[in-house]
Amino acid sequence: MVLSNEAIKNSYFELMHKGDSMKNNIDLHMHSIYSDGSYTPEELVICARQKGLSAISLTDHDTTDGLREAREQCKLQNIQFVNGVEINSYYSLNGRRVNIHVLGYAFEEQQIQPYMKKLKQLRYEHNEAIRKKLLAIGIALSYEDLGLSSDKNIITRLNFAKALVKKGYAGNVQEALIKYLHKGGTAYVEYHNDPFDVVAQKIHEAGGIVSLAHPAEYELDDTDMESLILCLKKEGLEAVECIHPSQSVLYSDKIRAIAENNDLKLTGGSDFHGRGEDENGLGIGGQGMAIPETFLSALLKKTSL
Repeated sequence: MVLSNEAIKNSYFELMHKGDSMKNNIDLHMHSIYSDGSYTPEELVICARQKGLSAISLTDHDTTDGLREAREQCKLQNIQFVNGVEINSYYSLNGRRVNIHVLGYAFEEQQIQPYMKKLKQLRYEHNEAIRKKLLAIGIALSYEDLGLSSDKNIITRLNFAKALVKKGYAGNVQEALIKYLHKGGTAYVEYHNDPFDVVAQKIHEAGGIVSLAHPAEYELDDTDMESLILCLKKEGLEAVECIHPSQSVLYSDKIRAIAENNDLKLTGGSDFHGRGEDENGLGIGGQGMAIPETFLSALLKKTSL
């Protein structure tokens, strides 16, 4: 799908990008200390209040442990809160495995707990395999090095990368990811996650809404990306994250067009991880785009919540 320069010049997202006010804007993608973020849920909510955001969702990786804290602080700060989670998954597109992230929203927290327990075990097994590969090349990382504590029980590759940088095995997080943890790296381990249809089913069983996170990160051309979205819709996809730091104004417009042409809703978020991780901060996507409250109202209206 190709949009002309004139179309982009007059696009909704281009106009939104030029706005300075965060009033009536939201953020539906962020991480806390309960996964690979550096802020507590309470700190994230306070930051959101300072930014003037009207609604947020906490979307930690494979865990909902921080939702109660975020929800309670949102009540104090008069911010609308939506339950959220980000789950690793994959889809086989034309015989090719595409690793994707799935965002679940507005689910019943207790109903999704059995699945969260399973994901936590998968994470533990994956992390143990990475630690063994690192140890085989002379790098010993304890769970304390990785930031595991009584409050934090989800470790991601980002936690490994930060620990490797801190111990001097890499100059920065990106180098650590490429050298050790991404595919082709010396400690890479394939994550044995569930296919998209299973993840979508689990979110739906808990009364939730399913969105595809940051499509620009899957390195698909326009044709394959549209094919992926249409295939996922057949298996339960209801929305697509069209505003994200990895996505330009042009790319966001492409995603918006695909979504609108196929009766899919839009979501957006900063994917904020905290101190020293994100230049733009909460409430901001690629090229300074803000996320409008209309995304959330339309998303929740879809399921009459």
